[in-house]
Amino acid sequence: MDKTERILDAALELIIERGLERTPMSKIADRAEVGMGTVYKYFENKEHIINGIYVKIKEEEAALVFVNNGFNKDVYETFKDYYSRMIDYFLNNPLKFNFISQYAFSPLINAETQKKAMSRFHHFDTLYKKGHQEDLFKTIKAEHLTFFVFSAIAYWIKSANELHITIDTQYKNTLIQMAWDAIKK
Repeated sequence: MDKTERILDAALELIIERGLERTPMSKIADRAEVGMGTVYKYFENKEHIINGIYVKIKEEEAALVFVNNGFNKDVYETFKDYYSRMIDYFLNNPLKFNFISQYAFSPLINAETQKKAMSRFHHFDTLYKKGHQEDLFKTIKAEHLTFFVFSAIAYWIKSANELHITIDTQYKNTLIQMAWDAIKK
């Protein structure tokens, strides 16, 4: 793992454990096992680190979620595949999920970072546009369907974690079906 990765991973762990305000750059350097100069060589400040973490997580998530992109031609099967993979990613990466749920809409994430991080998620909009062409979904913009379904699923995962609900395959499939039912005509 290179130094940049170590710094981002250390910062992620500390920010989730301690909170952003209680995570000085010196702690990040210690956890990453690098010098302070190295941290500042790659990142100007914590905001820059936060943006780096966000991009890294979204790139990993997109690589997993869209691995089968293009294999399913059916809108419903593609929907199930994408969201099943997204849920699995977040369940298998709770620190990353907690980070995304805290910072996805934070003013700390700048517009350039948001654009870069979300550039790989256009497949959701494509899916919803295809569903609109097939008259499957309620009449709402494709990107709004993306936000709606993501928000519902993310909040459900967060609630399940806090309430200690076991999320097995059947439960996950039920959630995905509920999300589909909420947006279909």
